[in-house]
Amino acid sequence: MDVKPRGRPRRYDPEVVLRQGLETFWRKGYAATSVDDLCFATGLNKPSLYAAWGDKQQWYRQALQVYVKQVGEGMALALSQTRLHDALESLLRQAVALYRDGRGCFMLTTAPAVAWDDDMVRHSMAAAMAAQDRVLCARFEHAIAQGDASPAVSAQSLAVMVSALLHSLALRARAGEAEAELLQRGLSGLSAIMAAARPGDASGVQ
Repeated sequence: MDVKPRGRPRRYDPEVVLRQGLETFWRKGYAATSVDDLCFATGLNKPSLYAAWGDKQQWYRQALQVYVKQVGEGMALALSQTRLHDALESLLRQAVALYRDGRGCFMLTTAPAVAWDDDMVRHSMAAAMAAQDRVLCARFEHAIAQGDASPAVSAQSLAVMVSALLHSLALRARAGEAEAELLQRGLSGLSAIMAAARPGDASGVQ
């Protein structure tokens, strides 16, 4: 005799639902997002939500992991371009497009408050920022080895400059700065970074 599986089959795409939850956290912030908000955004009732995703904190942790993975893949693609300037400008434009409409960076605008009393989120933030630093540093090391950047300024210092620029743009976007202004600010910052990295310029800081 065939035994029918217990419970209702899933009638939703988990990836889509998780993304809907992420967008809700991103728009409202962690504290202001309720379970009812998540149910409304996803179309799930509370029992289904808890069964599939756990509580609000667990859902947020998963959403943060999805976001970090997505941004990491986008960064790797942008930085794969041959010329250093082209790679960094592609990364910059990608970031500004992501931050548009007051969104900013999902991690930077929502996670710091959560990380205050959530060790897992704090560790996720630390790991994500360390990974970003490693990827940027490796890209500058490659540029130095190829003669596309000066060894007078360390790859690590240049990577820190790029990270600081991206973080500043993310916060300014959240504060309401227009996309065109963000892009102009970012390109000005990129010009300064490229001036510091320019081959043959030995005036940089080690």
